[in-house]
Amino acid sequence: MRVIICDKEMELITVTQSQGKELLKDGGYKKNVFFYGKSGIGKSAIVDEYGEENDLIVIPFSLATEMPEAIGGIPHAELSAEDKKEAVAYFTKLLDSRLAPILESKGEGYVLFFDEMNQALPEVLNALYSICHPDPKKRHWAGHSLEFAQIVGAGNLADGTDGTVYLNDIPTPLHNRFHIFEMVSDKKDTLTYLKTKWKNIPQVTKYITELLNNNIPPRDIEDILDTIAYDKAPLWVSSKIGEALTAKIYDIQKRVKTADPAKVLKVCRNAYQTFKEDGVVAWAEESIETEEELIERFKDVLSDEEIASIVKGE
Repeated sequence: MRVIICDKEMELITVTQSQGKELLKDGGYKKNVFFYGKSGIGKSAIVDEYGEENDLIVIPFSLATEMPEAIGGIPHAELSAEDKKEAVAYFTKLLDSRLAPILESKGEGYVLFFDEMNQALPEVLNALYSICHPDPKKRHWAGHSLEFAQIVGAGNLADGTDGTVYLNDIPTPLHNRFHIFEMVSDKKDTLTYLKTKWKNIPQVTKYITELLNNNIPPRDIEDILDTIAYDKAPLWVSSKIGEALTAKIYDIQKRVKTADPAKVLKVCRNAYQTFKEDGVVAWAEESIETEEELIERFKDVLSDEEIASIVKGE
C-alpha cells in the first residue's frame, strides 16, 4: 500500500503482529504509531496484548462512531454566540469527566488507541492534531497535557484490496504525526498466539492451519474456534467461511473425536524414539530439534501422564 508521507508517495513498510508489538514497546510514549491492515488481521488485538503485557491501560476510541464534540471538536451547529458558548462549556466538561484519570496523570500509564481512523468524520480528524502531536510536550487534549500518553492509530487498507467501504482519506499533515506501517498476517505468529489461547481444544493446531491456509483472518479464526470450543451449531462457522471449508473443519473434529488414544500414544512414542536416535523429528511438516518442541506439539493431544510416559520412553 502506498500513502503520502512528508510530501512523498511511499510504499509502507510491512510488519507482522509480533513486530508490531515490539514497535509499540520500543517507541513508548515518544513515538506515535499507526497500523494499516486488513479487517480482522489483529491490529486491535496486538494493542490490547501489548497493554496487558506491559501493565498499561488501553483506552480505545472507535472513530467511526465518534462525534467531533465527544473528542474535543467545537460544536458547529448554527447557534447564537451565547448558546454556542454554553455548548462548548458543556462538551468540555463532559470530555473532562470522560478522560479524568488520563488527564490527571498527563497520560502516564495509558495507551490512547484511535481505531478506524479512516472511517472518521473530517471534523473528528481535525480534533486529533493536538492530541497526536509528535512532540510529547506539545500533546494536549481539551487544554490538558498528554505528555506521557502513548498514541496509537489504526485503519483499514485504503488501496481497494480490503473491500472496506466508506473510507475517508487521512490528511497528510495528520499522517505525518505518526510512524506508519502496514500490518500483514504472519502464519507462525497467528498459529502460536491462537493455539496458546485455545489450547484446550484437542488438535487445535490442525483447525488453525487449515483456516490459515485458506486465508481466513485471525479474528474470524478466533470466532470459529470459540464456536468449536463451546460446541455451537456449524451454521455459525458456515456464515463466516462457507459450506465447503466448514465441512473440512468438522471433518477434522470428527477424526479427533474418533481417534484411538492408544494409537495416538503409539505414534507419539515412535516419533520420540526417532527424535532420540536421529536428533530431528518430522512432525506436521515441521522439523523439531528439541525435546521441548516435540512435547509442545503433543500438549493438545495427550494428558500430562501420557506425555510423561513418552519422555520416559515407557
